Amino acid sequence: MSSSTLFTTLPKILGKEATQRLLKVAQPELQQYQQGLSNSLQQQDWQTAAALAHKLSATAHLYDSASLQAALDDINAQNLAALQHPAFIPTLMQTFQQIQANIRLFISDNN
Repeated sequence: MSSSTLFTTLPKILGKEATQRLLKVAQPELQQYQQGLSNSLQQQDWQTAAALAHKLSATAHLYDSASLQAALDDINAQNLAALQHPAFIPTLMQTFQQIQANIRLFISDNN
């Protein structure tokens, strides 16, 4: 994941401590989106998944993850060929895990 937006630009605008506070607040919401998307996709509830993806798309650019953006685009478009591919959900969950790991590292960095 490129960290240019989240870990470079935001601290320049908000300062490091404010960015860390923002991420602490955003982290549980990101986890809720991850769980909601996972559940909806596993249940093949494409409309709910698309609604969640649409809401997450508004802030997903902050995480500067091309793979997250591409997955959200596929979910929004209800691209069944992509969504039903066996690797789609595991890859999406791995992307969320990487973003969350990067957030945890940034939050815990006291320098």
